Amino acid sequence: MDHRKLAVSLAASLLVASSAMAAQSAQAPSRIVSDFAAWAGGRQNADALVHGLHNGSSITLATNGPTHNVSLAGFTPGAPMSFDEVREALASARASLAHLGVHHPTAEQIQAALLGGDVELASGRTRSLPGTVAVLGGNPNVASR
Repeated sequence: MDHRKLAVSLAASLLVASSAMAAQSAQAPSRIVSDFAAWAGGRQNADALVHGLHNGSSITLATNGPTHNVSLAGFTPGAPMSFDEVREALASARASLAHLGVHHPTAEQIQAALLGGDVELASGRTRSLPGTVAVLGGNPNVASR
């Protein structure tokens, strides 16, 4: 067996694989934004969540409720997250809220699901969620609303 041919074949395979991984990584943020845009109250909120969580930077959310009331929330995650961690945190927050019957959450409900805190339900009852993301300083009550 010719070792040069084997080395060239292996190098070509690695190049193709690394190119595919790079393309997948470049698509990761936009795919996550698209997957969570409807849940987050729009593409702008989903973009703020994905990039803020990934970079560990400040996040501001604004949603409009069914009666045209505006809900605002803002927080800073404790540290940057990988895109896989961002997807997992958002999916977990969405599932926690869906379990409570909240499918179109307000900015404040999204914040509570991510950081931990009380979620007011349509029935007027309040439920406490543990959160999926650590806040800068480690205390979810420090986050501005």
